Order: sequence, then structure tokens, then C-alpha cells
Amino acid sequence: MDSILFETNRTIVRKWTSSDIIAYYLLRSDPLVMKFIGEPLRDKRQAEKFLISRTIADYSKYGYGRYAVVLKASGDVIGNTGLLYLRELDRNDLAISLLPQYWGLGYGTEILEKCVQYAFEELALPELIGLVDPLNIVSSKLLMKIGMIYSEKITYHDEACNLYTLKQQDWSNKTLSRTIEELS
Repeated sequence: MDSILFETNRTIVRKWTSSDIIAYYLLRSDPLVMKFIGEPLRDKRQAEKFLISRTIADYSKYGYGRYAVVLKASGDVIGNTGLLYLRELDRNDLAISLLPQYWGLGYGTEILEKCVQYAFEELALPELIGLVDPLNIVSSKLLMKIGMIYSEKITYHDEACNLYTLKQQDWSNKTLSRTIEELS
């Protein structure tokens, strides 16, 4: 299936489709999920509009975007991950959001590590960023765990954000070092 981008041990990461509106709505309307992201979606109509005109449209416009995270064991959509091209910054934001029942179980690390690999190896992007609300300590720790480095505080869409970065070259060097260690 060409909508699958990659798999982890426990998940499949694939493109969102128009048949995912209910799953997308459940995720993006959850106040806990949206606490540091933005306003929760109000209804399924708003979810449909946002999913089709923005998320799915990005696949054609940029060749990548945010993707559905599907649990292998059940086939349930449990989250959203991937890249978002931020035109105003001319950079690609890496992010993940999962339904609360999947928090703290290692899914974030597992998925984001594969997302980084996909972005650098398949898409050949030179750099990824992560924009995080300064109060969102869990997301900051997650980005650092996958190798991102805190760069600075910025204002994006009138919101204060911590900016984390990861350059393809730095990631490649770390990956090579890990491979050499494993072979030794």
C-alpha cells in the first residue's frame, strides 16, 4: 500500500485519507492532546475541512506532511506525526501527538526516531526543527531524546516557543557512531 511511509515495532505510519475523519476528529478534539498545540476541533465538519484542505493537501504540495499513526495490533489510529513545512520560517517542523492512553509507553520515541530517519534518508531534508511550548516539558525531553538540540526561544504565530534543531549531517554522524559501536 503506497500510503504507508514506514513501520516501527508496534505501529504503522501512513498517509491520512478522507476515510479517517472520525479518527482525526477524536484525536484533534481531545483537550489533553491539544493542550499545547492549539484549539481543539469543534466538530466533524471542521475536522473534515482541516484534514482534506490542509493535511492531505500537503502531500501533493510538498511531498510530505503529517501522517496517521496506526497501532499494528488493532488497526486503530492512535496519533498524528510527521513533518509540517512552515513557510514563514522556511523550515520543517517534526511533531507527534498521541491519544492520552498511549502516553508514557515509548511510542513517541519509537515513532519520532523513524520519522527522523525517513526525513533524512527518504526525503533528503537538510534539517528538522521542533517548536514546543515552553511549558510542555514532556515534548521537550522527547525531542532531546531523539537528538534534537535546544536552539533558542522564538515567537511563532504570536506564541512563545522553544526551538529545537537537528541537522541531517549531525544525525548521520551519530548514526554512524552507533553502528561502529555495535560492530565493535
